[in-house]
This record gives sequence, structure tokens and C-alpha cells, in this order.
Amino acid sequence: MSAPDQSPILRLAVSADTLSPRLASLLALQRAEEPETIILLQEVAARDLIRGLEEGTYDAGIALAATTTVFAMNAQSLWADELALAVPLRSPLLAYPEVPLDALLHYPLLQWCLWACETLSQQVDARFGPEKHSAQEVTSFDLLAVLVAAGYAVGIAPRSQITQVRGWGVAMRPLAGGSYVVRTQLLQPSRECLPAVERFAERAAKVAATEVGCPRCPSPVRVFPGSSTGYMPFNRSP
Repeated sequence: MSAPDQSPILRLAVSADTLSPRLASLLALQRAEEPETIILLQEVAARDLIRGLEEGTYDAGIALAATTTVFAMNAQSLWADELALAVPLRSPLLAYPEVPLDALLHYPLLQWCLWACETLSQQVDARFGPEKHSAQEVTSFDLLAVLVAAGYAVGIAPRSQITQVRGWGVAMRPLAGGSYVVRTQLLQPSRECLPAVERFAERAAKVAATEVGCPRCPSPVRVFPGSSTGYMPFNRSP
């Protein structure tokens, strides 16, 4: 007798900074349309995610787009967010429609995902360097939200995450000086992908297309190893 066919397995790694309702929507669509495929989901650090994809530990990964593109990967841009300011509900900073960075010099500043936006990271470093006023990177958004709600600090984090914790006593204000965009990407190894991964990528594109994006964010792109510029429009074939 032949052994029964095994269910296909998709080993998916995600970084903590991409856990969001959008990811939940993608996983729900995957489960509804392809219930026979088992999703083995693992939360990992970004550096371990890249290493795991390179070594074959994972079939695909979801992470924030790094400032430096990983050219050994196929990178499919999914959704964009803006970095904004989290403040306590009674903060004087709420008087600003958009808060200038210089106004933050009088407050302890926490950071979450700032590394993913080079423009803002450089501006914060210039104002809040060790010789001036320290800005602290936190290990989770929940920790940032708790400290902000308690009045211990203000924090820079993705706008969509800040708006979800208003019930904690946290308000959101845009940062002045521009749109500080962070992107979530689906990463796949440059080697031939499994059919299950390709179908998952198609569903990810479908979910991304239904999201109301940041109006000041550039159009999604897909990055392919070996291209002359590193970037190609998402709706074109490699």
C-alpha cells in the first residue's frame, strides 16, 4: 500500500514588527482558499529571518524593508505605513497638528522600527545623539505603548499601530517635515519557489491591493536579484 499524500507545508517566518491586522487578513485568506496547506508560522528576529531563508529553514518571510536591499532575495512589496509620534492623551504636544522633531528634545524619546526609515533615523540621530539627548530603542511596540500611556516618554512608531492603542491612553500625531515611510515585504529565496509559496504570494498581492495605503507613499515595487537598478514595477514579470 502506498502512503497517503502528505499535506503541503509552507514554512513562514515573520518579524515582530510586521504583526498586524493586515497580516491576519492575509493568513485568513490563505486558510479560506487553501486549507489543505499547513502554515508553520514562526516569529523571528529580522536577521534570523534572512539567514533562515538563505539556509532553507523557511520557505518565505515577511519583514520590514531594510534600508539596504537584500539582492539575494525576491522582495515583493506589500503595504506601507508611516512613522508617527505616540504621546499621552494629555500631552502638550497634541497642540501641534504635526510635531516638529525639535519639540521632542524636552521629552524622553522611545523608538520602534525607526531603523527601517533612513531619512527619519538620520534626523533623529542628529538631534538625539548621546552627547545631546538619548533616544532609546525598545524591544516591542507594546512596551513603547505602555510607557507612553503612563507618561514616561513619547515614542516614534508606525502610525497604524499607534492608532490601535488609543484605548490605552495613547494619541497619535504626524511628524512634521515629510512622510516617513516604512514598507512591509514578502521575501522569497532567489532559488525556485514552491508552488504553495507562489500561491501565497499571489494572495499577499491581493490583500495588499485592497488596503487603503498611505497617500504620500510611492507605488509598490518588486525587487529581483540581478536587475540593473534593483527595482522593477510590481506588475511586471522578472
